[in-house]
Amino acid sequence: QRTNAVFADILSPTGQIYTDLQGLFPVSSNRGNQYIYILYDYDSNSILVEPMKRKSNKDALRAYDVLYKELTTHGLKSQLNIMDNEASKAAAILKTGARYQLVEPNNHRVNAAEHAIRTFKNHFIAGLCSTNPQFPITRWDKLLPQAVLTLNLLRTSRINPKLSAHAQLHGIFDFNKTPLAPPGTRALIFEDPATRASWAPHGKEAWYLGPALEHYPCYQFHIPETKGTCISCTAELFPHHCKIPAPSSA
Repeated sequence: QRTNAVFADILSPTGQIYTDLQGLFPVSSNRGNQYIYILYDYDSNSILVEPMKRKSNKDALRAYDVLYKELTTHGLKSQLNIMDNEASKAAAILKTGARYQLVEPNNHRVNAAEHAIRTFKNHFIAGLCSTNPQFPITRWDKLLPQAVLTLNLLRTSRINPKLSAHAQLHGIFDFNKTPLAPPGTRALIFEDPATRASWAPHGKEAWYLGPALEHYPCYQFHIPETKGTCISCTAELFPHHCKIPAPSSA
């Protein structure tokens, strides 16, 4: 039964973000990344990360700019950045029109990014544990986008509790358009006749890295033969820890 009742409310986002840097990763990636920079947005409750090569002001500013642009692109403009004693970023923050606040040394309770670091580390470690034992761990930074995606799918937005943190930033996630697989899964991808030799095998060994978000419905793979990245939608996955469900002969 339809009614003419209308309900309205005013939403006031806080515009608060928290930033911090994780410790040294045990293995340096093939691109030279050794650290992970984390930005936590309070309103969307999302955790964003960006790999860094060195623990320097230049790399930290680059990572901050990348993550800040991702927030503003989706309509979330920060008004207050709470961080550890990183005064080197103050000028970059003031240029965006936001304010910054430094927390006292060794007080991890004030900076919410500390809790976000623990949450992301636990999630990323769980993903690394599901990789195939032969997966080249030097490609760990290529697994970060899927880790961020799956983590924010599990978190609830504060602006709209009916949406996930990922949906608040990027819209509703469609598993049919963007299929996912366990990170670091061994795969066999189809090689197009236009690119392979006349008597070459029709498949090429690869490692699953994550979804190709701008392609439908494709995956990203690491090719050990060329040491590069390939996008393909025709692939056979071979998980190490579980079996893919398949119809029986019956």
